[in-house]
Amino acid sequence: MNILSKNKKWCCYIAAAFVIAFIISWIISRSGCPLAKALREYGLLNPIIKYHEGEDIMKEKEIDFKSIIEDYVNIKLKRWDTEHVSVYYRALNNGDRIGINENEYFSPASLMKLPIMIAYLKKAEEDKWFLDKSVIYDASKEYDPYTQDMKPAKALENGKTYTFRELIERMITYSDNAASLMLQENIDIKYIENTFYDLWMGFPASSGTSFDNNIPVKDYSVFFRVLFNSSYLNQKDSEWALTLLNNTEFDEGIKAGLPSNRQFAHKFGERGIIGANGKDQKQLHDCGIVYYPEHPYILCIMTRGYDRDKLKAILKDISETIYTKIRSVYTK
Repeated sequence: MNILSKNKKWCCYIAAAFVIAFIISWIISRSGCPLAKALREYGLLNPIIKYHEGEDIMKEKEIDFKSIIEDYVNIKLKRWDTEHVSVYYRALNNGDRIGINENEYFSPASLMKLPIMIAYLKKAEEDKWFLDKSVIYDASKEYDPYTQDMKPAKALENGKTYTFRELIERMITYSDNAASLMLQENIDIKYIENTFYDLWMGFPASSGTSFDNNIPVKDYSVFFRVLFNSSYLNQKDSEWALTLLNNTEFDEGIKAGLPSNRQFAHKFGERGIIGANGKDQKQLHDCGIVYYPEHPYILCIMTRGYDRDKLKAILKDISETIYTKIRSVYTK
């Protein structure tokens, strides 16, 4: 047999292999195969949770950018009249962590809406119709004791009935304070407390239905880790929660430092208070999961200063610096 005939034979084999692979892939995608079903239904969860073929995904390179971020933070603290910046990074494949001032306490503000959502979903595991219960929104009640500078794009309508599920969507997607406080009124506080206790965190002090309290950035990141790993809620509820967080309408923080097409499931928080020096102090935080292909990571940043625009810029710059470093290591 001559060389030309051999080449033709191998080309036929290769072509046949591609056709067979395509057919098998098509059959799996249309079938009830657990792997195919998991990939379709749970796109935001840890792939190791979705199926058991993830050994290669766990092979993560070490990335060290701590000194770069520390230098940046120190410059901003000195030159931008910024009181404090805390950063916590965690690679979700291998658990590599980088923390900068990660034990500093901040007022979580709207970040508390995430554990409230988790508490409702946990309650729904024992009462499957719980999220379908409804309440009427009464605008005459003081549902927003704090000034919400970043107001929700869609406000609740006076006299309209909303299910708990709808209020959760409003609370997370639009960060609606009224929806959040209505939900707090309609659940036993023990469920929110247990969301912290079950994850080995202390419950922040509360007063009535408001949360004037403190939490460090490192602790807060745990909520995203348990959602990603589906280790506290079931897969369906973890996926739904991450889907809402992925649709959060705040793109001026960490998200501003990411490519526009990159998925980012996150929650932000903002609070204005009078500081010890009598000045109007601003706090702005952002925390979530950046879905870098095959190398997702948690990034949480909490800031305290006197110019919200500068705080937004800090969130963006740190996010962009970390993402650029990761992209230089994982060119995908």
